[in-house]
Amino acid sequence: MGIVRNPISSFILIVLICFQISCDALETGTVLHRTLRKLKFRVSEISEIYPARLERYDALFLQDLNKALTETEIKDIQDFVNTGGTLIVVGDDPGLDGLFNVYGLKLHEFPEKQEFSRRITDEPFFPLHSVDVIRARTRFMLEPMVSEVVALYGTEDGATVVTLRHGEGRVFFIASAYLFSRDGLKYDEGNATFLYNLMSTLPRNAQVGLAEKRYYTLETRPPNPFAALVFGTRGGLGAVYICLILFVFLTLRGRRFGKPLDVQERSRRLSSEYVHAMTALYQKGNTRSEILRHIRDKFRSDLGNRWRVNPNLDTSAFLAELTQRGAVDEDEELAHLVTDLEPSSDISEAQLLDIAKRVDACREEANIGKTRLAVHRNL
Repeated sequence: MGIVRNPISSFILIVLICFQISCDALETGTVLHRTLRKLKFRVSEISEIYPARLERYDALFLQDLNKALTETEIKDIQDFVNTGGTLIVVGDDPGLDGLFNVYGLKLHEFPEKQEFSRRITDEPFFPLHSVDVIRARTRFMLEPMVSEVVALYGTEDGATVVTLRHGEGRVFFIASAYLFSRDGLKYDEGNATFLYNLMSTLPRNAQVGLAEKRYYTLETRPPNPFAALVFGTRGGLGAVYICLILFVFLTLRGRRFGKPLDVQERSRRLSSEYVHAMTALYQKGNTRSEILRHIRDKFRSDLGNRWRVNPNLDTSAFLAELTQRGAVDEDEELAHLVTDLEPSSDISEAQLLDIAKRVDACREEANIGKTRLAVHRNL
């Protein structure tokens, strides 16, 4: 017995369950679900979102099903019981005939409703808290067709509650949709006690799979309408492909692949080209002297870096240092160029262009600095 500890604590727990059932807003879920949780069972509700996982359950509780089970579902349930599981079937829907028949039972309907069912066996099946009468309120009775079936409760017309062993497990059939319904548990203490006795046959903290109204498996749950629309139609698949291509495009947009190429020297612009451009832009402002000053400062800086001379020295001292380091040849072309680079207010465009070409030629010959003079970065 899983939840039975001693008579006093069990009686107190039954009274507490009856009190909690009478409160409508205790927690979410059906009354049966909440009651099983109060009995400290781990309850997994079986639905189309969470179909049955029989290998995870210790017991399968089918409450008031209104749809017939498939042959595959019945076979899987039989295997579940045969390997040690407990099956509890509560309900009187004729659609369950397939499940009744495999366990040697037949469902009969009577014209009048049978309000109560009495204990049939002389020795109570649940001796600790024996219940003599339960309120079933059903017009259906179970007729055992095999000797292995034991009738627990019923009337003179037939059995309402039966049980039998199957393999290593046990099965309970209860032909009453009212017994464990909201009203059946709320107003009938005998029904609540019977539920307590029934669940006491399970191990403590057992995992219970509870299916109410419908029983769903992976094979019988209805398909997701959205998934069927997207993956089951040509238009849906087309939309998926378009979204995938758009995602790849947005992810890879703007990226460059492969090894970066070095900028070739011949593709760079010469200083003379910038002179033409800058002269045209600043012709009205008469800024040729500023362009000359910029060319001079850049050229002197490159010379200073090449021969380790301070470019900020005055022209004569700067040339003396370059001469000491062997930068000035016998023709003194470099000295004349440095002197001509001194800013002049009356320099013409032709003179400026000639000086720029001489600077480029000197750079090329001495292999100093860069041939591209980025004048536009400094203006």
